[in-house]
Amino acid sequence: MNGPRDLRRGAKRFERPNPAEAIGTKSYFTYEAFGRGFALNIHRRGQPVESVLVDTEGELNRLRQTLTESGLIGWNARAA
Repeated sequence: MNGPRDLRRGAKRFERPNPAEAIGTKSYFTYEAFGRGFALNIHRRGQPVESVLVDTEGELNRLRQTLTESGLIGWNARAA
């Protein structure tokens, strides 16, 4: 052996999938920090966007849980 192997040759480039493409036309919700609280935007297919403002992270988590249980997909806007 003539030294350590170069593992970079043949390595595939890391690609982060676009969550919007994965969601497609399904219903989903996004959340982000807004002022002193959080904004939760609910995108239901065939309906206008519904915005909900909450003060605490606990309220946000409860709403996220109920939306997830009803079949919506959650998407953190800041992580994308």
